[in-house]
Amino acid sequence: MTQAAPAAPDTGAVINDLAGVIDGDRLLTDAENLTFYSTDVFREADELAVVVVQPVTVEELQAAVKVCAAHEAPMVVRGGGASYTDGYLPTRPGTVMFDMSQLTGIDVHEDDMYVTVEPGVTWAALYQELSQRGLRTPMWGPFSGLAATVGGGMSHYAVNYGSGTYGVSAESLIGMDVILANGEMLSTGSAGGEGHSPFFRFYGPDLAGLFVGDAGALGIKARITLRLLKKPEGFAAASFGFPDGESCIRALIEAARLGVVAQNFGLDPRQQKTALTQMESTDPFEAAWSVFKSARNPVDGALQIAKLGLAGRGFLKNAVYSAHFGTEGVNNAEARQKLAALRSVVSRYGAEVANSIPTFFNAAPFMELTPILGPNGERWKPTHGILPFSQVLTHHADFEALLAEYREPMEQHRVALNRMLMFFSTNAFIYEPTFMWEDAQSIYHQRVYPAKLLPEKPIHEPNPEGLALVKELKGRIQELCIKNGASHFQVGKDYPYLQTRKPAVRELVQGLKRLLDPNGLMNPGALGLD
Repeated sequence: MTQAAPAAPDTGAVINDLAGVIDGDRLLTDAENLTFYSTDVFREADELAVVVVQPVTVEELQAAVKVCAAHEAPMVVRGGGASYTDGYLPTRPGTVMFDMSQLTGIDVHEDDMYVTVEPGVTWAALYQELSQRGLRTPMWGPFSGLAATVGGGMSHYAVNYGSGTYGVSAESLIGMDVILANGEMLSTGSAGGEGHSPFFRFYGPDLAGLFVGDAGALGIKARITLRLLKKPEGFAAASFGFPDGESCIRALIEAARLGVVAQNFGLDPRQQKTALTQMESTDPFEAAWSVFKSARNPVDGALQIAKLGLAGRGFLKNAVYSAHFGTEGVNNAEARQKLAALRSVVSRYGAEVANSIPTFFNAAPFMELTPILGPNGERWKPTHGILPFSQVLTHHADFEALLAEYREPMEQHRVALNRMLMFFSTNAFIYEPTFMWEDAQSIYHQRVYPAKLLPEKPIHEPNPEGLALVKELKGRIQELCIKNGASHFQVGKDYPYLQTRKPAVRELVQGLKRLLDPNGLMNPGALGLD
């Protein structure tokens, strides 16, 4: 028997009671805002939120959750808004959307080497604040760190800077304060003791782990505590070109096994052009100043700027694929020693080229959300799989075969696919195909894409055939991921998490949902849960 959908709450009563705990100008109910906040990078929700709540304190957030719990109103949390997997799209009538962008407190405990942040803090803001103190979190943000938040990085995972050494965002986590569906606050780790500080994660069962990667289905992150380290002073970078994807993949895997790389990414020909365009679109004086500031001394800064200028855009002209690496150390000598070890294995598969791309991204790590529209105004939708090393070449061959199968319809409907490759730690590989297709812009693009650049982007007519092909191909890629044993970040409501779990795992996750959220109010549909 199909379970009946829960009755929608009385919207007027919910909003009226929310107004008792949140100022009215931070309760958004107009059609334009409701549409925007209910739209992600890929699509608009079928069911719009009825109100967007913008708390400015954790106390306000908790009070608003209690109001929603009293009315049994569904709740969805929106962080930086960069989801493309329906992560914060409402699925039920009467949904209350929490916009966390004004919860931006940062509390640094330098003596105990941890930092506690509110969920709306961006990775870029955290990195800037800590850098002034000579500190850093181990994993310190994704490319999208200007928009992506720490709260989102715990609900959906994040990876990139520092991940070669320190893994995903959750591996830098100590603990969290989580607001449960009934409005009660749960503190994990050492902070779970009365009057205790959140300095240590592992005291009894790892409760923090229950709420990491949950897509907001089990609770709302109110405070997140991360461990700190002294910011490494040494940095070195290298780039390599490869004749084919197989060589690039083999080189990345061998580099991962060394355990010396701080960050890395591999690019296919289309992605190389995107990276070079990002470098070129930045104001040259700003780019040079960023590189100069990131250098260890003025002489090194001048040298790096000179290299960047001399390389131009032609240094990858003979490479089909490329890979870019950064190493860190307590000083430049250690970073260069690690780079020498890297060269000894990667040079077996490709030729070293100018290190302009990793040097640029180390100096200006966080980009505006310009990738959400392609160079010619195309729509953008990433997808990915996280694979064991032993399956990456098989997955790559399967993907190449899929491209060959769909070459004609993709050309006909103006759909393209490019790829980024990356490893993290010494044991996991990300294979990330990204769709680009000509289609009409959404309200998301019109409000999020940098306003000064948007008029330069071509505008396309709606392309329903292209969109249908993207959805079909996305399903085929997901089949390959299941076949090759892939896991996923940013599960949201897109990846088939629950339906692909073993029965005992599925029953445990469903039991946790019933225990923590018996009325199914927290982000219904996330992880495949009702």
